[in-house]
Amino acid sequence: MNQTFYRILNIILVIAVTILYFLHFSGPSGAELAVATDSKALEKPIVKAPTDIKASKIVFVNLDVLSEGYQFLKDVSASAQAEQNSLQTQYQTKGQKLQEDYMAFEQKASGGLLSDNQIQGEQEKFAKRKEELDQLQMKSEALGEKIQARTEEARKNLTNYINEYNKAGNYSYVLTYSEGPLSPVLLADPNLDITADILDGINAQYSAKKKK
Repeated sequence: MNQTFYRILNIILVIAVTILYFLHFSGPSGAELAVATDSKALEKPIVKAPTDIKASKIVFVNLDVLSEGYQFLKDVSASAQAEQNSLQTQYQTKGQKLQEDYMAFEQKASGGLLSDNQIQGEQEKFAKRKEELDQLQMKSEALGEKIQARTEEARKNLTNYINEYNKAGNYSYVLTYSEGPLSPVLLADPNLDITADILDGINAQYSAKKKK
């Protein structure tokens, strides 16, 4: 009986050891479970729910067309070009004449054909003529600042008009589009183009202002 009992006990122990051995080598360890859990956490990051944003209405203005058609800019450009041409012509004509006269003066002075008083008087005249050339140069530089100021005025006029225009349109964005290589907009749907409306309105405002 005792031998039978021990035989059964040995069989039970063998079965128990076999089960433990199988569980140990076939199932993940605690560390493996922790790594697996961490991996799953990394695979599924916490994502916040997106903010509810209403649909946007976007239109654009073609700057190329606007620049060519805005009468204010055309008038500024024409006036500036005429003034620049006039200054340049005066500067070149007076500068060339000054150079020629000074060379003739040097020849006379070096040849002993002029007295000291004549030389001093001529030098004072040349200095005054040189100041006139410098003033023409300063006017040319001031013209550049004037053009920049008028361009900024045009930009403000455009912005103010679009703000008034948008009171009825209720657009979320009014973008600018250009066909140049540096344009931030690469593709524009023609159906979203409001350039004609803006150009007609802003030219009408400018025309009314000129009449006043």
